[in-house]
Parts: sequence; C-alpha cells; structure tokens
Amino acid sequence: MLQSWSQTSSTRGTFGCPWAQAAAAGAGRPRSGDWYRPWGLLRPVDQIAMLARRYMHEYGATRDHFANVALAARAHANRNPRAVMYERTLSREEYFASRWISEPLCLFDNCLETDGALAVVVVSAERARDCRQPPVLVHGFGQGFNPQHQVMTNYHTADPLLGPSWSCAKTLWRHADFGPADVDVAQIYDAFTPLVPLSLEGYGFCGRGEGAAFTEGGTLCWPNGRLPVNTSGGGLSEAYVHGYNLIVEGVRQLRGASTCQVADAETCLVTSGEGVPTSALLLRR
Repeated sequence: MLQSWSQTSSTRGTFGCPWAQAAAAGAGRPRSGDWYRPWGLLRPVDQIAMLARRYMHEYGATRDHFANVALAARAHANRNPRAVMYERTLSREEYFASRWISEPLCLFDNCLETDGALAVVVVSAERARDCRQPPVLVHGFGQGFNPQHQVMTNYHTADPLLGPSWSCAKTLWRHADFGPADVDVAQIYDAFTPLVPLSLEGYGFCGRGEGAAFTEGGTLCWPNGRLPVNTSGGGLSEAYVHGYNLIVEGVRQLRGASTCQVADAETCLVTSGEGVPTSALLLRR
C-alpha cells in the first residue's frame, strides 16, 4: 500500500516576505497589481484592510470584534508549548495600544512570520486501522471562488464581502452528511483577524453580516465557547505555515491530543484562505 505525503514549509521568519519588494518586482511589466498598487495597496494587509473597512461600514463590525479573534488565538497559544507565542500573553489594552500596520488593522490583527515545517500522512481508511495513531477521516472537501475574482480581492464584484468561502461552502456541505451546527471545533485560516468573521458567515455558522457579533461573549474561546476556533493559536499566535498547521491541529483535536481539547470532539472544519480562491476540509473522528 503506497502512502502519499502532503507537506509544507515556511521560511518567512528568516528570508522575509515575498511582497517586500513588490514595487520593484512589478516594474516594467503589466500585472493585476497595477490597478491598485499606485494607490498604496502594496501588501496583503493593505488589501484586507480595505475589505475590513467595508465590513465595518456595511455591518457595524468594530475593532473590538477583531480583537476578540486575536485574543482567543493568543489564549489558546498560551496553552500550546509548540506555539511561537506560548509564553507571551495579550490583553485587550495591549491590542488597542499596538501600532497600526494598515488602518484599521493593527499589529495583532496580522499573522506571524515564522519558519516551520510539517507533514500529514494520507492513506486509505482500511490501511489507517493498522497505524499506531488513531485515524482521522477526511469526510469531505470543497474548493471554489467567485466570478471576477482578482488575486486577494473581490473589489470588482458587485458585493466585495461575498468572498470565496460562500462558493466553496456550497460544494463542501453538499457532499457532507452533517452541517455547520454539527461542527464541534473549527480551524479557520487567520492570516488577518477580519477573515475569521467573514469565513464564519461564508461557511454558514451565522447569517450574512453576523460574523462580527458571533465573536462576542467568548464564542470562539476554549473551553466554554460555542465554537472554539484555532485551538492551537492559529496563524495569529501559533505559527504561520500557510494555514497547514490548522490541519494538524484539527487532527490533534479529533485524536484527543490538543492542548485546548474540546470534549468529545467528533467533527472539525479546516479552511484555507478567505479572500483568495479557497478550499476547506471536513475531518471526522
């Protein structure tokens, strides 16, 4: 029986960001960025800041809601010895006192830049029964993006906040025998805090425009939240390995091995990036 390996690594902590020389790299040849870089949208954070501002304007989201996402991730990381931010706590006061990166997004609205590597072994369910670790099943998956999509933005559509998660979710749930209400724990791609409430809406955990309010009252927090999210600390506070560490944490949860273990967790949603052509997995114990 052949085993297929899926793996990823990140060296951004050592070698820097791929967009650091964006202006120079784009000189002399037409690129999609030519439509927005002249106006100061040089980095992913600048583009997501535009979506965040629109979200605040349309639905009343506030920086307090973005802080809810960051604080939940940090609290989870503080229990995870593997996390970059394991021993570095974060208060709401520290969040609001931090410097701007691209207004309205501050330092703690951004994921980490880290070095790291990990791998997942994928085998048949029959073969998995003989492995040393308890198997976790890939129950379903989906991929999708919306019409007129451009790089990390949906600026050219009639509704920029109707992101790719909405398209992906249609395929994901159509091929599953359970729905959002049956998900015990979620690992949601969190390169930037506003992507989490947008994804919560897209994957059906709440209604349109309700993602920000969904973060209130500790909903995302282990152990008492209705939907614990990014229980390892996620990209915001564990490490940014292009979201692949979210898959690993989903597997830990369903094996009962997380440092923020959700009691009797049987189902987990793992998402890729919101704002880009995206994909998602449903994992099952």
